Amino acid sequence: MVWDFLKDDTQPRLPNRARVVLTMALVGILTGLISSLPSPLPSIRLEEDGLILNAASSPLHAGLAFAIGIAACMWAWVSREASKCLLTAVLVFLGWLAAVNTANDLYQFLIGSGAFGSETGAKATREASGLIIGGVVAGAVGAGLSAFGAGIPAAAIRRPQNWGLIVLAGAVAGIMLYPAAVLRMPHVMFVPWQALVAASIGFGLTRR
Repeated sequence: MVWDFLKDDTQPRLPNRARVVLTMALVGILTGLISSLPSPLPSIRLEEDGLILNAASSPLHAGLAFAIGIAACMWAWVSREASKCLLTAVLVFLGWLAAVNTANDLYQFLIGSGAFGSETGAKATREASGLIIGGVVAGAVGAGLSAFGAGIPAAAIRRPQNWGLIVLAGAVAGIMLYPAAVLRMPHVMFVPWQALVAASIGFGLTRR
């Protein structure tokens, strides 16, 4: 009898595409919902006018939840090398931090600029533009670092057509920063962004 399946270092098998994409999308939804819960961890304070998703802070556990979710999928389906999966988690988390800072910096730049003039409504237009542009760029930045992290154990993600799709998915989902900020409902941003980026990573894993 072969007992290799009991070994921790057994190389895992990747399921079919539909299962991978659906499972990773569900992981993204789950981590997005977890990210939207009150944080038990210290929060990252941004500048007073640059608090994008929240009236008080941006929860640190939002990035951790997504990083752990992606790394767990890599462990389950791609590689049992703990060091590679740990690097995936670290880079995905750094991607979240970079996305938060990028969104904040772009938002601050636009609302502090003279864009759209000084007429009535110009400030509101700057704020809306800052959220939309900041969300798109930040979404792409976060997705790019997530793709880089997933590419450490998964060679398929390193192909331009695969990591490019992940970055595009992050940019598109980043548009949701605007309604999330207006409604003060972080899950409006976290859930679709994490689900779409995770599903794109899953698609890349099965794309040859």
